[in-house]
Amino acid sequence: NSEDVVSTRLYFVNASLQRVTFSSSVGVSLPCPAGGAPHAILRWYLAAGDDIYDVPHIRHVHANGTLQLYPFSPSAYNSIIHDNEYFCTAENQAGKIRSPSIHIKAGEAQTNCKHVK
Repeated sequence: NSEDVVSTRLYFVNASLQRVTFSSSVGVSLPCPAGGAPHAILRWYLAAGDDIYDVPHIRHVHANGTLQLYPFSPSAYNSIIHDNEYFCTAENQAGKIRSPSIHIKAGEAQTNCKHVK
């Protein structure tokens, strides 16, 4: 049915997003930059292709496809989680699309930072 083909689609919401820097004291919520009609299943991955898993109080993927990195203390910093490339996929009957890689990096206040020459 050609009507089903027209109404089934996948699309990018913001394919130009390439870098997100966030404060370790605030955290960040990042919606998947893709979607679909009918509703698409949204999943996040590390750039290497590894599935994202929830880490209690550190990282969570919500049912709506939003990736959330919670505020954290310096001792909880993990470069795999807090300074890495991620991408999102959207999948439905129309197929599957992959967002460009997005570098997500935690920053922190620079008040005690010393510059080395």
